Amino acid sequence: MPLTTGIITNTGINPATNLVINIDNDNLSFTSNVVYRIYVWNNLVSKALVYSNSLFINANTSQILNFSITGNSAYQVQFLVTGTVPTDTVITVFGTDSSGNVIQHQRILQQELTQIGQLSP
Repeated sequence: MPLTTGIITNTGINPATNLVINIDNDNLSFTSNVVYRIYVWNNLVSKALVYSNSLFINANTSQILNFSITGNSAYQVQFLVTGTVPTDTVITVFGTDSSGNVIQHQRILQQELTQIGQLSP
């Protein structure tokens, strides 16, 4: 079941310069596979895929990923989690400023992700 953050506006007085993705596999026995895709919109409002990867998250481990999104007016993250128990993998996404502070209106918790039919190309 693919999930998305939806399009997150990144404008105003303190836009995010970085994007932090936290992936936590709480299953004690099984590895999960996570495919993620990060899209950004520049000032011309054109969607561009800037990061895409697939990684294995071992049982009872976590990954914290950081990406630069400086200068983009919006961004979106899409995920596909597969494995024996994909529901045990919890994902959160945070926009952070240049000092590493979380921008509160740019934090997306697992329960706020939206199910989509498929990952965008």
